[in-house]
Amino acid sequence: MKLREANENDEKELLEIYQEYINSKPIPGIRIFEGVRDFENLGKMNFQQWLNDLENNKYEENLPKDYSTHTFYLIENDEDRIVGAIGLRWKEVPVLMKYGGFIGYSIRPTERGKGYATEMLKLGLQKFKEMDHKRERILITCKDFNIPSKKVIEKNNGIYENSYYNEDDGFTYLRYWIKI
Repeated sequence: MKLREANENDEKELLEIYQEYINSKPIPGIRIFEGVRDFENLGKMNFQQWLNDLENNKYEENLPKDYSTHTFYLIENDEDRIVGAIGLRWKEVPVLMKYGGFIGYSIRPTERGKGYATEMLKLGLQKFKEMDHKRERILITCKDFNIPSKKVIEKNNGIYENSYYNEDDGFTYLRYWIKI
């Protein structure tokens, strides 16, 4: 498996993935694009604009001050099929430090339950270590009822710190730290 950034050659497959999310059976309490909300924008702009938006999100001067710069990566399996995406958030901002965390990830609906998320998070942690030489650990979170995500975090050596109840959305988030 490998992580890589999206490019113009991914348009067809990513639009198929977008439709797969839209047509998937909802999971109670989980938004369709939760984990990697950049997918949401595929329905709001053309593909080149979307790629430009991903590029702009890497630079602080392009974002509101309470947003984190972030990089969007695709995960490909050994057959070069895109099976999910992961977003690495580089800046400490209040919402991320409370319940958002530094990493968000999502596996396309037809590929869930195959172990991809565990490997994707492992690769994301490696990328974080390569790109951020100052940080020794990162915060990662999940909703308390999202057992698959909880297991993925724990398989990647996540150490539970505490839970955070978010009054804005009514959900409790489990907060984990992972050494990188």
